[in-house]
Amino acid sequence: MIKRGDEVVEIFIEETAERLDSIESGLLHLEECGINCDQETINSIFRDAHSVKAGSNLLELDSIEELSHKIENILEMIRKKQITPNELIITACLESVDKLRELVDNIENSDTISIRLHKRMLEVAIERTLNR
Repeated sequence: MIKRGDEVVEIFIEETAERLDSIESGLLHLEECGINCDQETINSIFRDAHSVKAGSNLLELDSIEELSHKIENILEMIRKKQITPNELIITACLESVDKLRELVDNIENSDTISIRLHKRMLEVAIERTLNR
């Protein structure tokens, strides 16, 4: 059971908030530079998403882990140049970052908050990007 006030949980909340800010600013930068973005920018965003996923896995925060994993997968596809970071992809990722913030803010109940819409948005963004 996750409880606010627990030192590990508080560290996770603080670090995750910083990482989500970093992911958001990285995605906005990626939106500006698109396919011309340097690889280190993409790698940095990916590492932050991976860290959120890993931390949530350790704390057994399933919804946070699942949604951050979906973002991480998209960033991995961008890293491997399997998809381009278009407006649809960036918007779906930014919306999902906002949802992750909501989940972290409500960490004790995060697994009862639906992420279905955000998972589907990310899936549709990938499908439409790959089918262009």
